[in-house]
Amino acid sequence: MDELPERQRMPEALRDRMWAELEPQLEAEAPASRFRSMRAPLAVAASVVVLALAAVFVIPQLRGSQVGTASGGDAQIALQCAHADGGLPDPTSWRPAARIDVDATDSFLVIRNTVSAAVCAIETGQRVGVMGGPTTRADYSKLTAAHPYLYFDSMNYPAAANHPQESIHFGIVASNVKSLELLGPDNSVRQAIVQDGVFIVRTSIPEDSNQPNTNSVRVTLNTGQVLVGPLRS
Repeated sequence: MDELPERQRMPEALRDRMWAELEPQLEAEAPASRFRSMRAPLAVAASVVVLALAAVFVIPQLRGSQVGTASGGDAQIALQCAHADGGLPDPTSWRPAARIDVDATDSFLVIRNTVSAAVCAIETGQRVGVMGGPTTRADYSKLTAAHPYLYFDSMNYPAAANHPQESIHFGIVASNVKSLELLGPDNSVRQAIVQDGVFIVRTSIPEDSNQPNTNSVRVTLNTGQVLVGPLRS
């Protein structure tokens, strides 16, 4: 009997095409995304999730990327996210700016172009959607020398049995911003990810829209100048 040929690795193009055909069938049986029950933009007590998911794409698993560093795979995600939203102008102009991995399956990628920025929610490397609506787009034209940062969105996780209360805040910064720290009302200090004109900061303190000011920020410019002000302006 002739020996069987040596096992060969399936070409990636064929594997991706097979997965693209199977994924819609699996999607119908997949559990609901936990982002649909946990996002509370701004208000601490809000319980409604607003995720604009106009389409679902098969995308590569994120590999080898560190918190705050956009990888080559993220560039593909940024374009897919921009096209899926349907409301982002010139979808081909968007690029990845900074990313944060919440846990083993969930991440957020801030995407931007020369005009504005938005947040993509990523689940298990496959689901891509833009958080919020037109009101959660950051406008770079609003940045000034006196106010070189702008908050525009949050993901607030309420306390649960398997995790504590936690929030992730997103914003944009001018090109001369070196670092940004979140100053909580409890005197806590959280260092933000600052990269390519955006910032992401993870904290236990939500941003409460029912209060005139919840968190503050301390911004350090490239010149060494330090500015302090409210997170929301």
